[in-house]
Amino acid sequence: MADPRFFDNCGPLSLAEIAKLSGATIAFDSGVPVRDVAPLDQAGAGQIGFCDNTKMRSALLVSGASAFIITRDLADAAPQAASRLISDRPSFAFAKVANALYPDASLTWRRDEPPLLPIHPTAKVGAGTTLGLGVQIGAGVEIGRDCIIGANTVIGRGVQIGHNAFIGAHVSISHTLVGDRVYIHAGSRIGQDGFGYIGSAAGHYRIPQLGRVILQDGVEIGANTCIDRGALADTVIGEGTKIDNLVQIGHNTRVGRHCVMAAEVGLSGSIELGDFVVLGGQVGVADHIKIGSGVQVAAKAGVTGNLAGGQVYGGFPAKPVGQWRREMGAISLFAKGKLRGNVSSGGKD
Repeated sequence: MADPRFFDNCGPLSLAEIAKLSGATIAFDSGVPVRDVAPLDQAGAGQIGFCDNTKMRSALLVSGASAFIITRDLADAAPQAASRLISDRPSFAFAKVANALYPDASLTWRRDEPPLLPIHPTAKVGAGTTLGLGVQIGAGVEIGRDCIIGANTVIGRGVQIGHNAFIGAHVSISHTLVGDRVYIHAGSRIGQDGFGYIGSAAGHYRIPQLGRVILQDGVEIGANTCIDRGALADTVIGEGTKIDNLVQIGHNTRVGRHCVMAAEVGLSGSIELGDFVVLGGQVGVADHIKIGSGVQVAAKAGVTGNLAGGQVYGGFPAKPVGQWRREMGAISLFAKGKLRGNVSSGGKD
């Protein structure tokens, strides 16, 4: 369920309403209204999930959702007591349901409570906390003791910030829970929409981002860094992690404890980093990658597959650094004519 501190739910929806707005066909209606959306493995009563490939079949079999949007060939795998809708594109239909339930997911205030005052009357600011000129604090915000909030920073509804935090100037924070002793430097954007779309004949359809960002104790975020909130799950930055300037962290990514990322690192969505991972400048990581604890990745490397923990990697695609260096050395020697290989060129070496 989306955190009600940040999101307003417009449910429930009947199965007939869902069929009409999504284009899906009702296969069975249990009569239980749909109040929320959820991943298959987290769904419960009153929630709807989707399944569009056989890799998700095992999660479908045991899911506790009250309703499912599924392809026709998976219809028999869904729990028979649950409502079922058939769609050629379950993920697209699911996104339409999510948008209907949460049409204002991107807003950092309630539609009927626009931010007319610099500090909302329901916000709580701890003793010893200093606010710079032009700070905007939304409804239900809680800020701990002895914090510094820089000029023109905007903190959206429901955000919680622990004690002894430093927030620089021109920062925006929404849909986020922040621990103690967290530093967020100037210009950073925390908790904005993740980059989630589904292609259609009419163009790219926005998937509402209904997760949060969790910044654990002692995290430091460099200037102009962006951390997207999750789509359904949370984006989590582990305790003590230090992130440089101009870093992009995509939705649903989970970063372990005491990691280090140099400037211009780019993490796609749904990445998992273990503890004490070090990423050099301009490292790029593809989506759904797992990087084990203690990994170090050399600057400008491109990570396209899972990396086992405790090793150093480099190159594109990233590989153990010894192998990468040997390959680069061999290429250099070959280019200089000092290394001959089995290269065919018109029948001659």
